[in-house]
Amino acid sequence: MDNREVVDKLNKLIKLDVDAVHAYKQAIDACTMEDIRSNLDRFQKDHQQHIRDLSQQVRACGGEPEVETSWAGFLIEGFTAITAQGDHSALLAMRGNEELTNRTYEAALNVADLPTEVRSLLERNFSDEQRHLAWIKDQLNMRVWERKAA
Repeated sequence: MDNREVVDKLNKLIKLDVDAVHAYKQAIDACTMEDIRSNLDRFQKDHQQHIRDLSQQVRACGGEPEVETSWAGFLIEGFTAITAQGDHSALLAMRGNEELTNRTYEAALNVADLPTEVRSLLERNFSDEQRHLAWIKDQLNMRVWERKAA
């Protein structure tokens, strides 16, 4: 895989992480339970770190990071804002967003000839994404928003 192809793949992931940062802001603003808000805030910070790390790798490959929101990002952010009205719906919206992020990172890792340092970075980021999705699913399964209402 040549550097141009690597840069293209990494820039797609940067845009996805930028979109996730914006979606998390909408979800955080919609939440009232402090535990959910603080975890979503940590996840948003993970995505911000991914953007920094991926951007650094793009530069190392001779490219320029593309850190603007994609058209899909505007849709994701809008969907999250519309659907994230309260803790339950915010978690549901972010589950969908994290499922997309997990699928995208997994697909990127399925490329056979990724440079070692790129693969290592994507594996670290994918591990974060898996952790985010697992926590969100766990909160949904435990129906944590009902505790607040009780």
